[in-house]
Amino acid sequence: MKKWMIGLFFSILLLPNIAGLAVGEKEASNTENRDLARWPEFSWETIDEFPSGVESFINDNAPLRSIWLDAYASLNMELFGSIDNKEVIVGKDHWLFYTGNESVIDALGIGFFSDEDLQMILDKLLAVREKYAEDKEDFALLVAPNKEIVYSQYMPEHYGSLSETSRAKQLVEYIRANSDIKVVYPLEELKAASKEELIYYKTDTHWNKLGGFIGAQALIAAAGGTPADYHDLALSYEGGQRGDLGDLGHTPMKYLEETEVLIHGYLEGLSVEMLENDDGGTGLIRTRTPDSPDERSLTMVRDSFGAAMEPVLPRYFREVVLINWKFMDNIDVAGFGGDVFVYEIVERNLGRLPGDLDVLLAK
Repeated sequence: MKKWMIGLFFSILLLPNIAGLAVGEKEASNTENRDLARWPEFSWETIDEFPSGVESFINDNAPLRSIWLDAYASLNMELFGSIDNKEVIVGKDHWLFYTGNESVIDALGIGFFSDEDLQMILDKLLAVREKYAEDKEDFALLVAPNKEIVYSQYMPEHYGSLSETSRAKQLVEYIRANSDIKVVYPLEELKAASKEELIYYKTDTHWNKLGGFIGAQALIAAAGGTPADYHDLALSYEGGQRGDLGDLGHTPMKYLEETEVLIHGYLEGLSVEMLENDDGGTGLIRTRTPDSPDERSLTMVRDSFGAAMEPVLPRYFREVVLINWKFMDNIDVAGFGGDVFVYEIVERNLGRLPGDLDVLLAK
């Protein structure tokens, strides 16, 4: 009997691997916004961490892992209406929100910069402007607002009344009061649009194509250009895919809602030439548009919120260079020049701003 029990125990342990071989799954799929654990290196220096590293590898790379996680997520939604991931908040009307990178702290108005931090950031911004912009009028800081602030009405009731202030507002007000640096923080524009249209994804942390369009037009206006109004364009809608927050919770789409908003009629007659398209993960996109309405070139260091602006900015500016902030160390940022230089960052990551500015100053 004991041998049978031991055999049954090991059969249960091996069941996922056997099932994975049966369906031909060679490796675990990854729908999460993170890198799965790799097999740890064994040495005398790492011997203490090796067992936990092996456990993480097995947990992350088990065959049929996504199927089991989706099944567990379904059980949680059916029984409790919740997602078993501390970084995801289930809000009202199928909205998902993010707790990571101090998103909720920003929404609650809890964390703020000290006066010393504000002055330090301003000093670095002034130095970056001096280095990368020939004319101080051609430099801008673009802060993309957090979804949790734009759509605060869909946050759960137990979060109470959310704050009217935040670190981003604090920083923007400080920069504007103490310098002539252009700061683009299109919170009011986005809030106004949110009353009419969907401008952030319900299952993702990012603004959608329309939100990115509004952010890009606010930037164009700040750069002295001629912005467009989305009301003058045609919009269409189609079913969307599960976003990064849905992926974090492995939540099946039957419990969620998502819509893709498409924009039609914005400078569509122009031909955009793609010079570089982040081939091989270089973090670099370059375009040229010979008949663009603005003859200037634009260089923008951006994060993932810049992706929704990629279809917009190349249609307006003659030449555009978009540099993923993660690759700044490997790219000669100053070598691309540009009539307009922009640093873009989402508000939840403002704590990273001083370090990023240091990288730009060190190049």
